[in-house]
Amino acid sequence: MKLTKLSLIAAVALTTSSFGADTLAEAFTNGKLSTTLKATYTDYTDERAKSYNENIFGMGLEIGYVTDPFYGFRLGLTAQAWGSISPEDNARVVSSREWYANGFSLSEAYLGYTIGGTDIKVGRQYVVSPVVAGNYTRAFKEAFEGVSIKNTDIADTELFAGWFYKFQGRTNNAMGSKEQGRAPTFKDRVILGGMGNLTLQFDNIYTASVTNKSIDNLKLTAAYGRVDGVQRDGAVKDSDVDLYFAEASYTQPFDALKFGFDFNYKGSRADGALKSENWDGNMFGFRVRMSDFYGFSASYAYTTMSDNNALIFGAGNGPASYTIIPIFGPFQWTGRAGMDTHKLMFGYDFGAIGVKGLSANLHLVKAEQDAPNKAAGATKANEHMDVKGYSVGLGYKADSLVKGLAFNAVYTEVERENFKSGVLQNSPRTQEFWLQASYKFNLLN
Repeated sequence: MKLTKLSLIAAVALTTSSFGADTLAEAFTNGKLSTTLKATYTDYTDERAKSYNENIFGMGLEIGYVTDPFYGFRLGLTAQAWGSISPEDNARVVSSREWYANGFSLSEAYLGYTIGGTDIKVGRQYVVSPVVAGNYTRAFKEAFEGVSIKNTDIADTELFAGWFYKFQGRTNNAMGSKEQGRAPTFKDRVILGGMGNLTLQFDNIYTASVTNKSIDNLKLTAAYGRVDGVQRDGAVKDSDVDLYFAEASYTQPFDALKFGFDFNYKGSRADGALKSENWDGNMFGFRVRMSDFYGFSASYAYTTMSDNNALIFGAGNGPASYTIIPIFGPFQWTGRAGMDTHKLMFGYDFGAIGVKGLSANLHLVKAEQDAPNKAAGATKANEHMDVKGYSVGLGYKADSLVKGLAFNAVYTEVERENFKSGVLQNSPRTQEFWLQASYKFNLLN
């Protein structure tokens, strides 16, 4: 019913703006068509799992088309396709919610309208906002279906609001299908970051945010989100989830470098069936950073969690934390109750010595958790987990050879020490390696 109403609005709007067939035809012929070809090989080892050493290879295609504006209106379409190449049975299981997918998805299909500093999108769309955001690092980019509005009429200020009622995840298995290996479809199910890699049923997602840059070098952001009608499969009672975000980010440029620091707050509140799972978490984060120092960059980040409540980061796999580690992301430990996480990051841009496009980075992470006195999220009462790990990455944007061609390699390893009533139970390691290539080009311009 919601899709029917929105489709009717879009059709009426397009009809009322389509007088003058020649001009409308020009809007289509002058549109922009962009294409990305990509390939990824992953090798995954997990001492916690029965099938602990698997690899998978896949190739993908993304084609996006946006018409030229016509009386302020535009049409946007983006299609994704992915194919996993002959994975073994165990690899299919391990990667069923991330990489094992075959097929096609129309991830963006929206009617846009711009007037002054206001831009409106109706339909399927990619969304990046503080508490509602898709993640673009796996086989299929995540997307939402609904309405979004962005306004920049106020000086140095951006306002954003959205209402979404469907979501498209990474694979069909992540979207709740028991079948594995197919492309995801849009459903009234959504990932809630921190609650696992399986989508949950929901009714509506609402969000609003404001970003202000009126003070030199300072960026202030505040956001709120609400996901109502959240329900686990098989549950009788549903829940509403409230999401909160605030951040201050300051950057001071100097002659030889840039220096900055960031503070943020993330919070979640859940009622109904989720109330007893203790998801009323609060995370406070701090980061100090330096960049553009003769090619070098570095940062230190710290996040701390409330003692007896876990955090729901947001809707979609996009919302993150300062102490995120490549590949494994923020959800596996940084948002757990009682968790303190430290992270060091070092980077180097080889363009400083004449090798344009080549960069490297190193991430070091250490986390310690205070055992909650009651079950909170994924942590049981009187249990805790300490984590240490690192990640090494190397990237090369080969524009000097072929414009739009890029390569990336990442290796991440973490060790989790699991304790029960203060006694060490086990300390499994997890390693994952990614090797990726992509090629971006435009067909019409």
